[in-house]
Parts: sequence; structure tokens; C-alpha cells
Amino acid sequence: MLKRIVGYFPGSPDETVNFEWCCRPLLIAMNLFGIPLRMHEADESILVWIGNIFGWFLYFMNVAAGLIMICIESEFENVASANGKLVLNNRTTAWQWNSGISTYNTVCSTIAIQTVLLAITAVRWKDIARVLNRMERINQFSVKEFSHFRTIFRLGLLVIIISCLAVCFLSMSAYFNTGFLLWQMMFYSFQRSFVIFICLAVVLFICFGWMASTMMQLLGKEMTHFISDPDVDNDARTQFDVLISKWNRHYFTIIDLVHQMNRCFGCLLLVMVAPTFVRVINTSFHLMIDMKDGRWTIEVTTQLIVLFFNFVGFTFMANIPHKIRQEAVDLTKKLRKLHFEDYDLQNQVNVLMMEISNSLPKITAAGFFDVDLQLIPTLIGTTLTYLIILFQFQTSEKR
Repeated sequence: MLKRIVGYFPGSPDETVNFEWCCRPLLIAMNLFGIPLRMHEADESILVWIGNIFGWFLYFMNVAAGLIMICIESEFENVASANGKLVLNNRTTAWQWNSGISTYNTVCSTIAIQTVLLAITAVRWKDIARVLNRMERINQFSVKEFSHFRTIFRLGLLVIIISCLAVCFLSMSAYFNTGFLLWQMMFYSFQRSFVIFICLAVVLFICFGWMASTMMQLLGKEMTHFISDPDVDNDARTQFDVLISKWNRHYFTIIDLVHQMNRCFGCLLLVMVAPTFVRVINTSFHLMIDMKDGRWTIEVTTQLIVLFFNFVGFTFMANIPHKIRQEAVDLTKKLRKLHFEDYDLQNQVNVLMMEISNSLPKITAAGFFDVDLQLIPTLIGTTLTYLIILFQFQTSEKR
């Protein structure tokens, strides 16, 4: 059934070494959670329709659970207070506002991310698959390079499994941390389990961005081998115009892939990056209040896990676009080392350098802002600023 949902699986051993084979671990996980991503257009079979219906069923369950959670969030806090699980001395207006915003942010971000995955990413996914299929047709990568790509997606699947276990731990810890009744704990865990869609979106973007940067790196290695290896035969050097045409075609195919990633993941990045700022601020404030009293509880442990996952995921999301752009810049540096006495050959090198310089890839959050390493100091600065403001409200109210 899984094979039918993911798409057509070739039977020949040689045919399986392609992008479908590379992406299969992650695509199976995405389809299991109702996100219909396939590398080839499958027949509209009953299983495909069941998969699509299952995805939208999970979506409406997410919306319903989120709305209910917002409505009864204050009741959950009252239960925790009645059972003595919350320190009432810290329950100032600032703390309550921060807790409420945290709930709203979690619910809205999970719904928004699942909406974008189903309504935008899944619809535009065929354009990414089209570019990857074109790379296969021109034999752009070897079997060894395909194996390297598959390792990336296997690591992505491992991260998803770890994230599922972490979400289960964080959800179940509410039973011991807040003193919920069994039915309250089950509902809380069910609603919080939809956080896994945030993890799926982050891993999906990182894996394909990592693969794109690796493609740039492989192209750079091919250029370095031609430039520095004295054993390159004379035929390769005399047919340089064919080689540079190949480099040009491969580079702009990768650029097309990055462009389609922008279209497919741009809105997804917007609804992932913005809530991360709020999540990091809320989590840091809770940690600051709990650790100020010198208490180490399950709540502190869970908050540290949440903060760690958010910061690590945000760092990888910001680093991937930077890595892709940097690899493209390195290509121009390698081409500058090529010098020919023949004017026509040197002119081809200069033209390729100019084309690469004028088409450096970048990834944006739906065009609102660039996603790069500059977001990391922005996140740290914003978090520290709001922590100071929230702490001032906290201390002034307790006086």
C-alpha cells in the first residue's frame, strides 16, 4: 500500500538508483502523515484517493483539537494550580499572558503549516519532481552521488523518528507535570501530537536544501578536478567548449531546482520562521522564571528540550540557504583559476563566471525576507530584548 501511495517503484536494480530511490525514506514518512508527495504522477487509484482524504481528515482533526484547546486552556491551568503543580507566586499577569500566547502560537502554527503543506507544497511539488526527473535524463549524477543523496534523506527520516519520540515524551510529561486527569492528559497529548507537522516541514526543507547544496559542491569538485589534476587528458582540454557547456547546463538545472524550492517552500518557511521567534521567547521566559527559584523539575527539562529543538532546527533552516549561495560563489572562484591562451575559450570561461555571478541563488520566505544566517543574531537579539521586558513586568507585579 505504501508503495502505491508514494508512487511507482521500478523493479530493475539499475532503475532504482534515481531520485525516487533517494527520497523514498522521507516521502514515505510524509505520505504516512497524509502529505501526498510523489516523484512521479501516479494513477488516480483508490489508494491515492484514500491517502488524500486521510490527509485532509487529519487537518480537520487538527483544527478541531486546536480550537478546543484554545477554549479550555484556562481550565487546564486551573487544574494544574489546584493540584499544586504550578507555583502561584510566579503566576503573574506577564506569566499568564506568556502562557496564553504560547498556546495560541502552537495551535496556529501547526494548523498553518499543515494548511501550507496540503494546499501549496503538495500542489507545487510536481515542479520539483519535474526538475529532478530532468536531471536523471541528462545523467547529471553517478550511482555514488545518488547514494550520498539517499543518506541525507535517511538522516531526515531518523530525525523524524526522534522528533516523534520527543513529542510523545513532552505530551505524556503533562500528566506528571500538571496533574491532569487521564482524559485531560489524553486530549492534551492528542492535540500536541500535531506538532509533528512542524518537524516534518523543517526536515523536508532541510533535506532538499542540503541536497541542492551538495549538487553545487559536486559541480565544484568536477571543476577543481579539471583545473588541478595534471592527469586530465588532452582530449578533455581540447574539447573544453563541450565541458563548459555541460557545466553551464548542470548549474542552471540546479538553479531551477532552487527556484522551484522557493515556490514550493517559500510560504512554508514564512509560517515556520515567524512562530519560531515567539516559541523561543516564550520558552526562554518560562525557563528564566523556573530556574530563578533554583528548581529543577520535569517542566524545566521539557522546556529545555523544546528550546533545544527549536534553536537547532532554526539554525539548520537558516544555514541551508547560506550554504547553497556560498557553494555557487565558490564556483566563480574556481573558474577564475582557469586561464587559456585561446581567446574564445577564455571568453567562454568569463561568460560562465558572469552568468553564475548574476544568478546567485537565494531562498526567501514567500518574498518577505531572505532566509540566511543573518536571522540567527536577529533571533537572539529579539529574544533577549523581550526577555528583559517580560522580566521587568514579572518583577514589578510581584512587588
